[in-house]
Amino acid sequence: MSSRSLTMFCTLALVTAGAAHAEDLRNRASFALFAGENSALPGSFRGQTVPLDAIDPAGSIVYHDLKFADAYDHRYTTGAEFDYALTPQLTGFGRFGYSTFDGRNHEVGEFTSSTSESPVRANFEDTTTREADLGARYTFMEGSRWRPFVGAALGATRLSDTKAEFFNPGGGATKVTLGEAETVFSQRVETGLQFAPMENFDLRLSAAANHVNADTKSSDPNLALVGLSNTEADVRNHWDYPVELAAVWNFR
Repeated sequence: MSSRSLTMFCTLALVTAGAAHAEDLRNRASFALFAGENSALPGSFRGQTVPLDAIDPAGSIVYHDLKFADAYDHRYTTGAEFDYALTPQLTGFGRFGYSTFDGRNHEVGEFTSSTSESPVRANFEDTTTREADLGARYTFMEGSRWRPFVGAALGATRLSDTKAEFFNPGGGATKVTLGEAETVFSQRVETGLQFAPMENFDLRLSAAANHVNADTKSSDPNLALVGLSNTEADVRNHWDYPVELAAVWNFR
């Protein structure tokens, strides 16, 4: 075979392979946009272990356990996902998710003096997380319009700073950083139901459990001013439970 013929043959083989790969991708791939809300956010910040002696006014402050659910409300999540069908029932996926947690003004402790008692409040700033996951999903009842599934994924989550403003009993406020921004490992398990109202479009309702390996600490010197420096006010490992609705476009 001449060099020209060999070149033409290799070019034709590459074009054919590329076309076959593109056709295979079109038949197996899908794209999804999802949105939802975290139905629960158990866990807490590490609390204070001893009373804080206040000078002005004279007295002491004892903090309650600072729970995540007390500090944040309206915990929304959104993102996008790319799916690839490895078999008719097993699908691999990569997803990017963004969650926002709206900070609340909450009673976090109690100030006690020789003459009175009063609540201590803090205003928690909004915080966000960004996650990137790779996982797999197994679908039951293949061929049906209603298909239950289970799935699991591993990934990384970027936590933004966790900040709050503590209101002093004598007036004024102290801003503190309870946890510094950090990227940590995360794991996800999910289950749900996918409905196919038409050939190229599905709706997917999922309930998931995300474990975030958070152990972020803060070196903010203002922690000492509100009595939290003795435990470093770290943000602990925690779970969250998002419920999400996705619109899925099939490329085929």
